Amino acid sequence: MRTPTIETERLILRPLTVDDAQNAFERWTTDPEVAKYMMYTAHKSIDETIGWMSTIDIDSDTAYDFAICAKDEDNYLFGSCGVYYCEDDQVFEVGYNLARDHWRKGYGTEVMQALVDFTVKQLHQTAIRGRYDIHNEVSGHVMKKCGFEYIGEGKGFKYDGVTPHDYYLLRYNVKGEKTDLKLYNGLSVAPIGFGTYKAEEGSVSKAIENGYRYFDTASFYMNEEMVGKEIKESGIPREEVFLASKIWPTEFGYKETYEAFERSVSKLGTDYLDLYLIHWPKLTKKDDQWKRKLSDTWKAMEELYKAGKIKAIGVSNFLPHHLRVLMDNFETKPMVNQLELHIGYMQQYTVDFCKANNIHVQAWSPMGRGRLNEDEFINSIARKYLVTPQKLMLRFLNQNGISVIPKTNDPVKMSQNLDIFGFTICDEDMSLLMALPQTGFSGEFADSVEFEGRM
Repeated sequence: MRTPTIETERLILRPLTVDDAQNAFERWTTDPEVAKYMMYTAHKSIDETIGWMSTIDIDSDTAYDFAICAKDEDNYLFGSCGVYYCEDDQVFEVGYNLARDHWRKGYGTEVMQALVDFTVKQLHQTAIRGRYDIHNEVSGHVMKKCGFEYIGEGKGFKYDGVTPHDYYLLRYNVKGEKTDLKLYNGLSVAPIGFGTYKAEEGSVSKAIENGYRYFDTASFYMNEEMVGKEIKESGIPREEVFLASKIWPTEFGYKETYEAFERSVSKLGTDYLDLYLIHWPKLTKKDDQWKRKLSDTWKAMEELYKAGKIKAIGVSNFLPHHLRVLMDNFETKPMVNQLELHIGYMQQYTVDFCKANNIHVQAWSPMGRGRLNEDEFINSIARKYLVTPQKLMLRFLNQNGISVIPKTNDPVKMSQNLDIFGFTICDEDMSLLMALPQTGFSGEFADSVEFEGRM
């Protein structure tokens, strides 16, 4: 990409070329007060400045060097700045230097903001590195004003390989927004809920303390009483809690669904559910009557929904051919489809089908139940954003418009799983993560699992 010309309120940032060498030499590259904060040492001759500028390529994809010119001073050249790709961190770094007679005039902030905007909007990056000399408090103030956050300290040498250079490292991240997702009937769903499968006693209480208000359970989990008890003991009003449960295939049938619903709400200590799902479309792959059973079950769920006993109804582990049974024969189509979804197993055909039909997609096993924790590619992308692979996996799904219900009994991990909006995965990395070959699949598939003898 050719280095562009950028205009701000007071400045013009244009491509820096070797033709600028004389002005740069006279105005700042020879000044030891400027150089002491920079990676270079003060130039002793014009040849040094020419040598530096002759390495500049205005058609590079990894380095963009700008001359800083003042509009109100006849385009007076008084500094340089740039955006450079850092292979070790897989991010771009931004930096600038100004002639001493132009310090403390607010130009540094104007330049830095222009570089951030260029990197985000034109290079489509969402994570940017920055650094400044530990003695250069002004540059530190400028970078923090532009949204950079301190991440650590570094020690090294200047370009001469001899002069020590100690610096502070900073990071700018494009942050995400924690916004609720809407079902087609207008009901809001939190982007992150708490999965209670195999939850230990006390886990729901700890989740509430960490800020969770969405709780996903099921009759099959055999823990609805515990979930309801710990929610009640928290003292949180029922209307501030989102409760989702599921009906198991052994409970299918019109009358049986009413009975299953009553058992669930009774155990949960409530008189309504926010979301009620069909857990799996069939009990066994050999069941040739699954469509009839499914229809009888959905008829009862639709009636409970219309009666206000359930705020939203949906399904779990349904593929398009299962969904069509309900969509083709009932007035109310599923509002949610909860699927095993994670990096390495995105079921894209089903996800696309759901989105095309305005069915919200929710992910169970959003982190692959630990099977992906050591994946080197996932870890390399996580390191780029300075996050754990678990946070990367959850954020990846959320950025795809998918809500997640991670489960854990560890209060620290509960908190970490909620804290995923401090960064944004760039489009390129989203594409790479989406394209990974299948990995981490649980082996549980709607038309191959056998549930006979369970529950």
